[in-house]
Amino acid sequence: MKVDFDQIKRTTDLVRVVESHGIALKKVGRDHVGLCPFHDDHKPSLRVTGGKGLWRCPACGAAGNVIQFVAKKEGITERQAAMKLLTATPGVKLASQVTAPASAPLPEPPPNPALLLQRVANFYAKTLRKDRAGLDYLKGRKLDDPALLEIFQVGYSNGTLLGALPKSGELVDGLKALGVLNARGREHFHGCVTIPIFDTVGNVCGLYGRRLANGEVNHLYLPGPHCGVWNGQAAKTSQSLFLCEAILDGMSLWQAGFKNVIALYGVNGWTADHERLLRENGATEIYLCLDSDRAGQEAAARLSQETLPPLVKQIHAVQWPEGVKDANDFFLSRGAPDFEALLRAVKPQAPPVSEQTAKAGQEEITMTADGFIAAYGPRRYDLRAVEKPSAARLKATIRAMGEQGRFAIDTVDFYLSRSRRGFMCEAARLFRETVEVIELDLNRLIIQLETYAQNKAVATVALPLVSDADQAEALKLGRAPDLAGEILRDMERLGMMGEASNKLIGYLVMTSRKLADPLSLLILSGSGAGKSHLQDTVLSLCPDEDLIKLTSLTDRALFYKGEDSLKHKVLAVEELAGAQGADYAIRNLISAKKLVIESTVKNPLTGKLETQVNTVHGPTAVFETTTNPRTDAETRSRFILISVDESPEQTRAILQAQRQSHTLDGWRQRQTRAGIVRRHHALQRLLKPVVVVNPYEPLLSYPDEQLLVRRDHPKYLHLILAVTFLHQWQRPVKHDTVLGDYIETTLDDIAIANDLAHQLFGHSLDDLSRPSRQLLQLIGDYVNKKAGSGPVEKATFTRRELREAFKWGDTRLRIHLDELVEMEYLAPLTGRFGQTYLYRLVDLPADEPGRFLAGLKSVEQLRKEANLAGVLPNLAPQNSHLAPTSQVEKREVQNAVLARKHKGLATSPANFASVPGEHVPVSKAVNGAHISIPQGGRP
Repeated sequence: MKVDFDQIKRTTDLVRVVESHGIALKKVGRDHVGLCPFHDDHKPSLRVTGGKGLWRCPACGAAGNVIQFVAKKEGITERQAAMKLLTATPGVKLASQVTAPASAPLPEPPPNPALLLQRVANFYAKTLRKDRAGLDYLKGRKLDDPALLEIFQVGYSNGTLLGALPKSGELVDGLKALGVLNARGREHFHGCVTIPIFDTVGNVCGLYGRRLANGEVNHLYLPGPHCGVWNGQAAKTSQSLFLCEAILDGMSLWQAGFKNVIALYGVNGWTADHERLLRENGATEIYLCLDSDRAGQEAAARLSQETLPPLVKQIHAVQWPEGVKDANDFFLSRGAPDFEALLRAVKPQAPPVSEQTAKAGQEEITMTADGFIAAYGPRRYDLRAVEKPSAARLKATIRAMGEQGRFAIDTVDFYLSRSRRGFMCEAARLFRETVEVIELDLNRLIIQLETYAQNKAVATVALPLVSDADQAEALKLGRAPDLAGEILRDMERLGMMGEASNKLIGYLVMTSRKLADPLSLLILSGSGAGKSHLQDTVLSLCPDEDLIKLTSLTDRALFYKGEDSLKHKVLAVEELAGAQGADYAIRNLISAKKLVIESTVKNPLTGKLETQVNTVHGPTAVFETTTNPRTDAETRSRFILISVDESPEQTRAILQAQRQSHTLDGWRQRQTRAGIVRRHHALQRLLKPVVVVNPYEPLLSYPDEQLLVRRDHPKYLHLILAVTFLHQWQRPVKHDTVLGDYIETTLDDIAIANDLAHQLFGHSLDDLSRPSRQLLQLIGDYVNKKAGSGPVEKATFTRRELREAFKWGDTRLRIHLDELVEMEYLAPLTGRFGQTYLYRLVDLPADEPGRFLAGLKSVEQLRKEANLAGVLPNLAPQNSHLAPTSQVEKREVQNAVLARKHKGLATSPANFASVPGEHVPVSKAVNGAHISIPQGGRP
């Protein structure tokens, strides 16, 4: 005999089976609880879930279904237990064993039919999102607005409900009693778009179905008398109502903004519920919007002459244009303004208008720095942190601002109904409005967000305007003959003493952010040496909108920034240790000038996993500081490496400046700092993106003994371009038919870059960090003095001796001693925990190796080679924006003419063009540092 195990498990009452075995059960929530028969149980631990037909005991681990319970309890096989349940289980009745008399009446409906109808409506609503047939039909009738479908719980019946139901039982009987299933067990609304109808207290009391394929019967309802009025809640908020013949017509009006609309059950579908709705809510005016066919017009006449006069004061019959059948047909090709024209025809004085029309003039959008504020009448929404939209997500932080400082705030995905719904409830309570009003606001916000995200120009906040006074000061600074010296003096006034080379290279790196290939700077020094002060001083001269300053940075934080949020910006990290996880991202941002990441996300619409690509574009100038001399070589090679001056002379200069800070002159100098910062901000904002051409580049040289120069050489070339770019107001603008406008590098620019490269770039080629190299020199001098006439290799020393001799702190000394040991400049003799550390010098160091970069051609050598090669830039261009008016420039023209005559070349002004600054640079001492400063800059 074949046993249907599934039917036994589905139709057997598990609770009664357990109780029939002498186990007392007590209902707790959805479960029943009792003593477990499978172990010595004194505290009830057996839990029986009758709704699922499952039982379990957390104490002993036993669990299963009704068949497994009987088998385990009686010690028999599961097949024997199933047969026993079929034949002899006391108190158990299976559906297959119950036979109804031939004259048995239709099963009674379940205790709560409204709940069952709501579950059916929910199922059909989910089916609409899964089966395109229903949604395509609604799109064809222009009834696919997401808000409309969600509010009225529109669904679609495609026959899948039967697959979700048991073959028989109380649930099936209940659906048959309600008419959802017919007597043969088939779906009544199969092939229909469905819409639930609610009673006055909000319970589902009926269902309406519209067949997708027209036939004899197109409009379906549940069997029995009609109950409820579609959209009856509109009568509670408006005394003026629109009355349509069918629900789809009413939905067309609702979607067009005429929310105070109700529907009949067809031409003869006026019910007692309609009459009760009008009487109880005090409606005073009805607009009849019935079909234009004969049946519709007869029904309109009957309602306006017989049914409605006792209930309302005014009745207006809307006349559809010729060829229009009904409201839905009208809105397929027309809009709310056209319908308002029909209303004016039947009521010239103060006709009703669409909610869209009524509120269109109340919208006010105000752009902010990172979003916008939308005001709809008294309701204000502040939207910020708007993410770039995708096909599945439109995310932003929204704050609804109420009275007396009250607000509701949340991060909402506007494409996700669940996310919107939570915020709508909060905002409705805040504004004391209905959820429908807030939903309309959010629909308008979605449109505004999409416009904001797709057209960034609309939402972009204008850069801070440069006043005429600041512009004049900035141009004066940019045209100063001693521009580099002016920059250094301004930084000294800001409190940064000495460090001339470091300050100037820092300023050039900051300025290079506007170039296609910006530089990056890594400041390596001991704790408390002033590296952060140096970085902060330089970056205080960078405009706020171009500076991103961070204390810490997580591994993938940069990958998820806005697409252009790092483009031509300065990214500054306070300490390299705070961004160790982001090293890889920073390296790639410097080298590749963009970051690309693919991540897997769940599409909230389809539920499927999708790959999402996020791209962050550079180029970006990066600033970092560190105390670790053993910084990762891959990271280090991307930066220009500098170290703060840690000499006693610099310390004395800093202390002297600190002692002047609160004097009268010190306070006066502080008052000028804001003006200095403002002037440099204006200068940086006025720098225009322009191509920089270096005609001397083929003649340049660079040391080539080490592999590392492959990355250092481009830094040197880009440094020259940065110098030229900073001096753009002192360089004539030339034009090329292919390249467009450009400026050219002069020998003065190369002189400044060479002087900086000589002093700073040598350290990047040195295996030792600069502080460790300085320590090695100090140790060499100390050992020579200690050894006297004896062999240096025999002279030993301890950490304590070095601390006392050099006045270095213990932490600083340990860090750099470890580096010297690792690089085998020192040999540790003894030393571990509890013992004295003893060292000896392996070999005497050479005099400051690696400090100065050798192999760069001097400006004089470049001038000679340029003359011989005939690549000396031409003078006096016809299309130059600036004419050589200064005495220096005139002398340059004369010298160039003489040189060309000597070579037998043409000397007509039409045959050559001028680039100012082709003279020998004069070396100036600025704060004790040797910086080459060009002479003869433009006024």
